[in-house]
Amino acid sequence: MSNKVYPDLSIVILGHVDHGKTTLAKAFTGRWIAKHSEELKRGLTIKLGYANFSIYKCQEHGYTTKDRCPICGKETDFIRKISLLDVPGHEALLSVMLSGAAIVDAGILVIAANEPVPQPQTLEHLLIFKLLGDKPLLVVQNKIDLLKKEEAIENYKKIQDLLKSVGIKKNIPIIPISAINEINIEYILEWLATIPSPKRNIEEKPIFLASRSFDVNKPGSEIEDLKGGVLGGSVMQGKFKVGDEIEIKPGLFINNKWVTIKTKIKNLMQGDERVEEIIPGGTSSIETYLDPFLTKDDTLSGQIVGLVGDLPDPVDRLTIEYEQIKKDRNLKEGEEILVTVYNIVSRGIILKKSGNEILVKLSKPLIAKTGNKSVILAKTGSRWSLFGVGEVK
Repeated sequence: MSNKVYPDLSIVILGHVDHGKTTLAKAFTGRWIAKHSEELKRGLTIKLGYANFSIYKCQEHGYTTKDRCPICGKETDFIRKISLLDVPGHEALLSVMLSGAAIVDAGILVIAANEPVPQPQTLEHLLIFKLLGDKPLLVVQNKIDLLKKEEAIENYKKIQDLLKSVGIKKNIPIIPISAINEINIEYILEWLATIPSPKRNIEEKPIFLASRSFDVNKPGSEIEDLKGGVLGGSVMQGKFKVGDEIEIKPGLFINNKWVTIKTKIKNLMQGDERVEEIIPGGTSSIETYLDPFLTKDDTLSGQIVGLVGDLPDPVDRLTIEYEQIKKDRNLKEGEEILVTVYNIVSRGIILKKSGNEILVKLSKPLIAKTGNKSVILAKTGSRWSLFGVGEVK
């Protein structure tokens, strides 16, 4: 499989709102990644920004995202293709970062040099990423063009102190940049070029995390030209092929119950390339035979896709054993929380609590099995914030 078509590395950009995540994404991809606000229907649906870009190397002038060196104009060598997930920084959207990090291989944490360290979402994104496993992490100190040299050095030291304070013992590289002026971007590309390609679980039963859904037809299209409903997202494990019969869960809420959707794969896209199969790594889209009315406006975002008969039934009650991150208070029975498993986010009420184990009644059913990671958000005042990370029992 060509690594010019299938990205061999997926990364997530993290950080506090307005610290420059989307500007850095533009420096990589050459375009602004679409951002969307949350929806509060069917629990909570979050929409992510995706893009792919490639890393090249000029033997004289180093790494770039161009197939010709912007300095000398010579043809560059292709190094690897990367898929980028851009994550909202607002604290109510922390669960997006969990579902994003479940399908990415490395993280870039953006910290603005002209603000105190840490900002609330900076710390929470760092904590969640740390709890997800030993994945490569890079910190970029952005907006250095707005500070004097001494101020930038002082801010750099505070970032080092932050990393130590959350228990990160290994040396995490910190690269000072100006994303808007594209200064020092080549050093980030060099770091990305050196990360080993992760092993993919291609032989497992396939799971696709649908983060978007679309009606791609233009108004006035002829009937014979109409395309079926499209799902956008990432393969978490296994592979899907054109012609596969698939099911989408939890599906649609019809007549006071959730109904599984079944359809067939008509076409597949890996990034901008039409392919016969899709595999883990990067972002993909699945064109189905569904009426596009069912997929328009992200109606089916936050769903799990598998081959017919492979996915477990959705559950509306879940037992979670959690590790508490927020130490200033405890959860209590009857409290409303947000729970995430895979890419599905649901509101829930705590029915029972025993030590660090809770039984939750969910408003939107989840696809979950023992051992799945889950993130728990609780309300602080009127806002959702990270409370803990746990596992399904």
